[in-house]
Amino acid sequence: MTEVIPMTEPKWKPLPSVDRDCFACGTENSHGLQMTFESNGEQLRSTLIVKPRFRGWSNLVHGGILSTMLDETMSWTAIHLTERFILTKGMTVSFKKPVRVGTTLSMTGIIKERISERKARVVAEIRDEDGEICAASEGEFILFTLEEFGSMGIMSEEELTVMASAMG
Repeated sequence: MTEVIPMTEPKWKPLPSVDRDCFACGTENSHGLQMTFESNGEQLRSTLIVKPRFRGWSNLVHGGILSTMLDETMSWTAIHLTERFILTKGMTVSFKKPVRVGTTLSMTGIIKERISERKARVVAEIRDEDGEICAASEGEFILFTLEEFGSMGIMSEEELTVMASAMG
């Protein structure tokens, strides 16, 4: 008789914060979202309670903030899972239901398709405390090597080194 070995869920590991001043993921940006991420090697996730200062109408989270959260989730998904530097080429967002400030939100991102060595299609979604999808996005990301990204002068050498060490 063959022994059945139960499947175990891959462990989630926190990703290091790289740019502490980034509006979306900067852990030291007191005006930002301060998103943090973890990965199980196949997808990324983040959890966040949106503060009232990010509201739009009445007590609803501003759609631009939800879009930022989706872009950041897709970006870190692309960076971590492709182990490349990235820039967002384009993205679409679908708002499924209103989100109130103070709600605990869960974001997940996966690579939908590795189009080529230089491009990836990534998807992300935001779910509320009940597990309902509030917003979803799909984006195309341009992938760069360390040398290619460095030649654009976007980041200092020190920042590039820190970012490269955080990948993968």
